Amino acid sequence: GKGTANFEFPIFTKDKRRIEVLLNATPRCNVKGEVIGVLGVGQDITERKKVEMEKALVAQDFQTFIDTANAPIFGIDENGLVNEWNNKSVEITGYSKEEVMGKSLVDVYISEDFRESVKSVFDDAFNFKFTANFEFPIFTKDQQRVEVMMNATTRCNVKGEAIGVLGVG
Repeated sequence: GKGTANFEFPIFTKDKRRIEVLLNATPRCNVKGEVIGVLGVGQDITERKKVEMEKALVAQDFQTFIDTANAPIFGIDENGLVNEWNNKSVEITGYSKEEVMGKSLVDVYISEDFRESVKSVFDDAFNFKFTANFEFPIFTKDQQRVEVMMNATTRCNVKGEAIGVLGVG
């Protein structure tokens, strides 16, 4: 027999409550090496599963908020590559999310005369120095110049470390 580690499954109590269980099971063998039973250790992970579900719902709500906001919202990673592009950004620029994701926001979409100042604002934001009401031009898909006013803030991971910048126009 083989053991099983970290197998999750529900069980129901006598009063019909659902309990989520994390099970580790190991075969129990006799002196001849024959399987004669199973040794199982289960852990109630019901609360952990509830917290995971709540986190997923909050993340989904946050993503919906970003996608449907009535202002352009974009994100870049530590290398300046686009990793967030909401519906308003699509509407203003004509570039779909798929077209911009993974591309350098500054090098591809910002006019050359503003690249240095925009990059500086993003660098500052990455280093926890926020900028409010910064104006710069961005080029649309049909090469129209659109003036955008934005706030740039640091995007952090769960440890509080900078992982990018979020810009809200």
